[in-house]
Amino acid sequence: MTGRLAGTVVVVVEGADAAETARLLSAEGATVVLAGPGREDTGRLVAELELGHGRVAVFDTAAGVDGLAEFIVEQFGLSS
Repeated sequence: MTGRLAGTVVVVVEGADAAETARLLSAEGATVVLAGPGREDTGRLVAELELGHGRVAVFDTAAGVDGLAEFIVEQFGLSS
C-alpha cells in the first residue's frame, strides 16, 4: 500500500458525503470500513474502492458498536 494513510483503518458511516469521503481516504491508502445498513449503492462503491490503493470492507451497523470493534480486530488484526 502507498499513500499518506497507508496502514490506517478508518470507519466511514453511510450518509450524505460518505462516498466522497471514502474515495478520498482510499486514494491516500487508508483501509476504509463502510458502516451502515448496506444499500445497493454500497456494493457499487465497494467495487470502485477495490480498484484503488487502500482496502475496503463493509460492516452492517445492526451488530452495534461492540460488533464493529470485533469486526475490525478480526478483519485487520488490530487490537481494540
